[in-house]
Amino acid sequence: MRVRGRIAILVMALTTFTPQVAHAEGEQAVTDPSTSRYVFPFSRVPVRYARDHLDYPATDVFGCYAKVLAPTSGTIGQVRRKDKWIESVDAPGTRGGLTITLIGDDTVRYYFSHLGRVKVRFGQRVEAGQWIGVMGSSGNARRTLCHTHIGISRICPSAEERLLQGEVWPWKYLDAWRKGRQLSPRKEKNAIVKKSPNACNEATAISRARTANERRNDG
Repeated sequence: MRVRGRIAILVMALTTFTPQVAHAEGEQAVTDPSTSRYVFPFSRVPVRYARDHLDYPATDVFGCYAKVLAPTSGTIGQVRRKDKWIESVDAPGTRGGLTITLIGDDTVRYYFSHLGRVKVRFGQRVEAGQWIGVMGSSGNARRTLCHTHIGISRICPSAEERLLQGEVWPWKYLDAWRKGRQLSPRKEKNAIVKKSPNACNEATAISRARTANERRNDG
């Protein structure tokens, strides 16, 4: 009886004091997308935005020097910290200036461009509401008003800029998050993917051809 009692106590001790394995910075934890939390991604300065955008789904938010926040939890993907846009060249791949891409735990990609400051790095884990950048006028926003471009899209395995700029109209989600409503773009994103499953490959091919052409012109 004494031996069995000691074994039972040992098992209980191991179960109680076994440490949890922490995720290394940049490693995305396995998360249920349906439990994602959302916040309005701007603070400090009042902002305004329209319900339209040129010829593709996106939203330009105006409110110079506003803090840009992570709208949901996820991992930072592509980050551009240097403004390489040259007005006389106007290369499409540089028009966004300073940019941040967030790969959300909700399996949605969030893109912020024309920033004045970037406060995160590639692979960094962020939570909803975390300060990631500052609204500015980098890229071709230098010839317009200070603003932040928001694009919501599917997650592509390769770097491309066509879908990154936006596939889902963001304004209705911004409206909801501003009111504290937990409205997710995941369902709408999934519907778009179902209609055009090969869009990532097509966009990547276009981006690579454009980059090759720009390099030839530079040479």
